[in-house]
Amino acid sequence: MNLASIIDRHDGDRIALIDGELRLSYGELRQRVDAVRARLHEAGVGIDDPLAILAGNEINFAVTMLAGLGLGARIVPVRPSSPLPELERKLASVRPKLLCLGEAGAWIAESNVEIGIPTMDLGVQVESGPPPAVVDRDPDDLAFLMLTSGVASDAKVAMLSHGNLAWAQDAILHRGELGLQADDISLGVLPFSHIFGLNLVLLATLKVGGAVVLQRRFDENESLRLIKEFGISTLAGAPPMWQRWSQADGPDDAMASVRHASSGAAALPLAVFEAVRDRFGIEVAEGYGLTETSPIVTWSRGIKVKPTSVGKVIEGAQVVLVEPDGTPVDVGDTGEVVVRSPGVFKGYLDSPGLTDAVLTDDGWFWTGDVGVFDDDGYLYLVDRIKDVVIVSGFNVYPSEVEGVLMQHPLVRGAVVVGEEDLDTGETVVAHVLGEVDSSELHEYARANLSRYKCPTSYRFVDELPVAPTGKLIRRELRS
Repeated sequence: MNLASIIDRHDGDRIALIDGELRLSYGELRQRVDAVRARLHEAGVGIDDPLAILAGNEINFAVTMLAGLGLGARIVPVRPSSPLPELERKLASVRPKLLCLGEAGAWIAESNVEIGIPTMDLGVQVESGPPPAVVDRDPDDLAFLMLTSGVASDAKVAMLSHGNLAWAQDAILHRGELGLQADDISLGVLPFSHIFGLNLVLLATLKVGGAVVLQRRFDENESLRLIKEFGISTLAGAPPMWQRWSQADGPDDAMASVRHASSGAAALPLAVFEAVRDRFGIEVAEGYGLTETSPIVTWSRGIKVKPTSVGKVIEGAQVVLVEPDGTPVDVGDTGEVVVRSPGVFKGYLDSPGLTDAVLTDDGWFWTGDVGVFDDDGYLYLVDRIKDVVIVSGFNVYPSEVEGVLMQHPLVRGAVVVGEEDLDTGETVVAHVLGEVDSSELHEYARANLSRYKCPTSYRFVDELPVAPTGKLIRRELRS
């Protein structure tokens, strides 16, 4: 098998990707993938080589990803908006053979910065020889190295196999009228560097033979225009996106073509669910998953939607809620969500200790999330054991932000927590010990972190709460 083969069987005249005025058929997509596969091969990319792609939601991302998979490479999607220091940390954690630059990543070449990795400009067409055949891969062979937010000293790079992602795709395809169909049109606005947009939107739609309308940068008004113009039938977004869609300019029938609407990456507030329902007449079905589960665990597709619930466990997966010692809890009681499925990842790259801490020998993944089942089998997430802050569906690890702030010469201590925010779900708040003003820290963070990771508020304190063991106590600083 090989995930690169998902586009092979479709009618060559069917539209696969729409990017602005460009309509790319499956036949044309296959030709482009062949050409880039040949080019990558000539650049020395081969089996198990990490291949980094710095590109946005553009055709070049999809083409290069499929071309690299066909060579047996391990694809490393990288957010093109990452500032240089963060980008360098991410690349150092995976040591890619080659860094491919899409339009959104062209700033690397234009700025002439030295990152120590060979680059390939995907916007430059180069004549190459015939492409090598697509490499046959075992389902357990790695396909993607996903950079989890917070890659720093505690680097966490999730290893996902061809079989992991294929199972998750099949889980939402093979559902009769409930699953994705060949005539579905998806909006590709969730970033392809995020597992939700990558696997459950882009790859799943291409696998079934549908079309993906690419939106390179999220804008709620432009989204509504695209949804109406192209008759988007399956629409996936993070809660802040649904919030902004509910308030966007445009007609109330803009989503009339949507037959399935889904939300993931963070909890969907009841007020947002109701606002979308009342304006557009659709109920947004929540699901739950993580990068480490490829990323599906539960969903609400094809069943009665219960607002604030993430639905029921998807067929083929097992979920148990447990006490810290592993003892299962009763229905109605809270416990840590522990998952086993064919979608569970292979571990964290070069981090056996981190892997052993969350993944058992028999395949159970301890998510760090706390949930509760109701009597009907619906799962509700009520808390997180981990201190991850979720901003617009993206994970922000406090330790990374704290580490950056602590590099400022006037900062003696920093503790980062998340606080509720109507627009982004959560926002990052930094409690700082030191003689420095917030504007200086704001500029410092902006230069070293992605925008969504930057604190939106700085609170200066005389001391930070520390346990006798020396561990910072974040809960005492949460509002």
